[in-house]
Amino acid sequence: MNTGVRIAAFAAALAATFGAAYGVGAAVGPFDTPAKTPVVDERTGHDGGGHADQEGAGM
Repeated sequence: MNTGVRIAAFAAALAATFGAAYGVGAAVGPFDTPAKTPVVDERTGHDGGGHADQEGAGM
């Protein structure tokens, strides 16, 4: 096997590998999760984050 054939075979294998990876990635899609909407407490108007607005937090 001469050098030209080896390089061509390597390039073909590399192209097939990247092509397969692209195809799998396109089929699976992105793994982004939607952002959570904060839950607003209607009594206080706060978003409920943190520990300061919970009972017994000052212990």
